[in-house]
Amino acid sequence: MTTREPLASRRPGRLRPAARLVSAVTATVTVSALAVQPAGAAAGPGCADLARTVLAGSHVKSISSEVVPASATLPAYCQVDLVPARAVNVRVTLPLSTADAGVGGTYTGAWNGRVLNAGGGGYAGDLGDLTVAVRRGEVGSVTDTGHSSAWCDATDPRTGEANAQPGCGEAGGGFVLSPSGRLNTRQVDDFIDRSLHEQTVWAFSLAKTYYGRAARRNYWVGGSTGGRQGWEMAQKYGDEYDGFLLGYPAVNWNRFIIGEAWPAVVVDELLGPGGLAPAKSDAANAAAVAACDPEDGVTDGVVADPRRCTFDAREVKGLTAAEAEAVDLIWDGPRDAHGNRLWGGIPRGTTFSVLLPGGNTMSPLIETYVRNWLEQDPAYDWRKNLTMENFPKFFEASYRKFEKTAATDSTDLSEVRKHNGRILYYVGAEDPLIVPFTSYNYQQRLFGRYGVQGTRSFVRTFYFPGVGHTEPDLTGTTDARSRLLDALEAWTEHGSAPESFGQRDPATGTERTICAYPDTAAAPGAGASCTTRTSVPSDLATESTTVSDRR
Repeated sequence: MTTREPLASRRPGRLRPAARLVSAVTATVTVSALAVQPAGAAAGPGCADLARTVLAGSHVKSISSEVVPASATLPAYCQVDLVPARAVNVRVTLPLSTADAGVGGTYTGAWNGRVLNAGGGGYAGDLGDLTVAVRRGEVGSVTDTGHSSAWCDATDPRTGEANAQPGCGEAGGGFVLSPSGRLNTRQVDDFIDRSLHEQTVWAFSLAKTYYGRAARRNYWVGGSTGGRQGWEMAQKYGDEYDGFLLGYPAVNWNRFIIGEAWPAVVVDELLGPGGLAPAKSDAANAAAVAACDPEDGVTDGVVADPRRCTFDAREVKGLTAAEAEAVDLIWDGPRDAHGNRLWGGIPRGTTFSVLLPGGNTMSPLIETYVRNWLEQDPAYDWRKNLTMENFPKFFEASYRKFEKTAATDSTDLSEVRKHNGRILYYVGAEDPLIVPFTSYNYQQRLFGRYGVQGTRSFVRTFYFPGVGHTEPDLTGTTDARSRLLDALEAWTEHGSAPESFGQRDPATGTERTICAYPDTAAAPGAGASCTTRTSVPSDLATESTTVSDRR
């Protein structure tokens, strides 16, 4: 297997502008730090001096560093908080170096030589959890993506008004909109990719300064928004990472969000303010599971592949004709006037409670996008404007408005392939927040570009039945995120590609083998071998396409 050149030591011409800037900062800071070290001393400054060392050789707006003492669950580590540009906050955690008496690592001090860049959730706006990196002895990084509640409420000296909507608006999604209704494209750019690249290059820079040597591996890990962020980095900066662990990601950003406004629009139009009682949608989903569960040869309360379930809500006792029609339309997803699919619906067997809370409202995460991103009006009343008939128009408007800035749907992963990067991708087949169609659609387009086997040479995807918007329960003694990271690192560093995972259903104790898509398990249950598929069955491939993809 070809060994990749570490990010920090690659030719300057191959790095993006931000990386070149930070590489220059790294060189300046490291040299000055080494110059004052007596012979035989540690290669870099201690944590207490790290911020001052960096500040002397860069243009960061602010920076602090301190040792966080060990706790009952975590070892001690060095924490650096900095604002490298604009309102972007970055946090980097570093296992203790030899200068701070760090021991036990496989690279230097307490460090194993890896950098683990972590993604955020929702509309971000805060600094996420880095305990996984700390526990694993890896340098960790995270960003708030350039906004927070304090920033949104602060006054912009150029305009005399607040930066954005109060407290960043509904569900935190109003950070892109000024009080006067202006879309802040700079904040969109920071949220989508600019701040993420800042966090990565600063993690590398600080590691090299603190330890006196460059990292040997660079990874991205994240779920939901963090998964979308990782795909964005793979699409734009694929040569700067060794591997990506991406879960239930919010890719197809400008399509999946507007597509998921559909359930609320359907219920409002067909059933009025009272909506669809949660007990009735639950009954419909339970009936669908009962009908489709045995299709994979084992009855375990889970639909193995909801795309193949065609259960009709008109068969559910207790539903009125209008209620059954609403349920079927929600399961199917929005279509245009000609019957062509715009986006996928909530899978059969999956709760409606997330996208249709209370049975009659729109999820705040979706509503805030419609109001603040698409319509640029925080008081926009979707009930008075969106209908089933004009829904395709709104879908197209969203697609076009953010096609070039926030789509995160490019299938060009040439830099990842060229530099032997690896992507481990996993999705819950019953995700009630980001419907799995989002991932099936992107996956199918990857297959269309690279072929099934070509894609699988550097992207392995796993769809876990019965799992929602979270990590799956895997067999074994360690948590799922660590198991998945171990598999990614084994693939990246030793060439051992993951073929399958053992999944355990926490409710029933049922175990099953989950193969890399589109392979299938040769038999139900745990420990089964995987049957290799060289193509996706035509019915499933068709179910993963949209009108836009067929243009």
